[in-house]
Amino acid sequence: MSAAVLAPAGAPATRAAAGKVRGIAVYVLKRLGLLAFVLWGVVSFLFVMARLSGDPAVLFSEPDATEDQIQLTRERFGLDRPLAEQYFSALAGALKLDFGMSYTFGLDAFTLVAERMALTLQVLLPGLLIGVAAAFVVGIYAALNRSKARSRVLMSVAFLLDGIPYFFLALLLVLLFALSWRLLPATGSGTFEHTILPIAVLALSSVATLSRLVRGQFLDVLGEGHIQMARSKGISPASVLFRHALPTALPPLISFVGLLFSISFGSLVVLEPIFNYSGLGALLVRSVTTRDFPVVQAGVFAIALLITVINLAIDAIVTLIDPRLRTKVAK
Repeated sequence: MSAAVLAPAGAPATRAAAGKVRGIAVYVLKRLGLLAFVLWGVVSFLFVMARLSGDPAVLFSEPDATEDQIQLTRERFGLDRPLAEQYFSALAGALKLDFGMSYTFGLDAFTLVAERMALTLQVLLPGLLIGVAAAFVVGIYAALNRSKARSRVLMSVAFLLDGIPYFFLALLLVLLFALSWRLLPATGSGTFEHTILPIAVLALSSVATLSRLVRGQFLDVLGEGHIQMARSKGISPASVLFRHALPTALPPLISFVGLLFSISFGSLVVLEPIFNYSGLGALLVRSVTTRDFPVVQAGVFAIALLITVINLAIDAIVTLIDPRLRTKVAK
């Protein structure tokens, strides 16, 4: 009797399940390896840039420091050690999230960055969530009513908003809501009212950018054969939209949301000083100006870590909801 006949009935299913688990494990390990590679690259980049821009001891010292003071700075930060030893010390410090003490505030650099990061996320996350939700509503409405005047007006407004730089939009909102109508504070932080204008800038910018992409994606999907077949079977428009069109259109849109997160985070480096908001962006600008290099290192590392983790999570979500990618991972 052949081996195929003697094999248990559940053996193929067991092997398939084991192969799927292996595929997922390999996928996770690859993503963790990518995260480690990105963070290693960030630390290495900061290490090299600090030395290409001049003697770090001179950069860390006061502008009018004497040679003796510069030498003391060099000894204090271990800059008199061999370059390779300094490099591996920087890598070890990054692994422990130890970037030294802030020269300006006298606090642990990464602790200070984490506190300011929390304030930044209080603006970034609501602004992005509101913008993405509104962009899907506007984009889907425009796709379903593409021949109507209201759809063309909506897309025209989105196109105009997308052409306005976010810093100019911030100044415009301050002029209207803070200076002219006196409804909101122009600058500052600490209360919910201080976050409204920065959130509005991020939300409007996200709607302007994403809504046109949502419209285009849904126009493509609604013209596909399986959507036309679903309509011909008499399935309700809502069911066609949410059960057939939405799952097909979502993966590339979710991927773009990850990119939008990175863009929005970068814009806060400019927006926070405009609003005098005490977030991470304002801290980094001040730290670069005052040569507070430990804070700059900790801030750039924290941003790279957060953006990389968010994009890896977005990538995992897209893989889970897209059957083509899910099948590829499981192999």
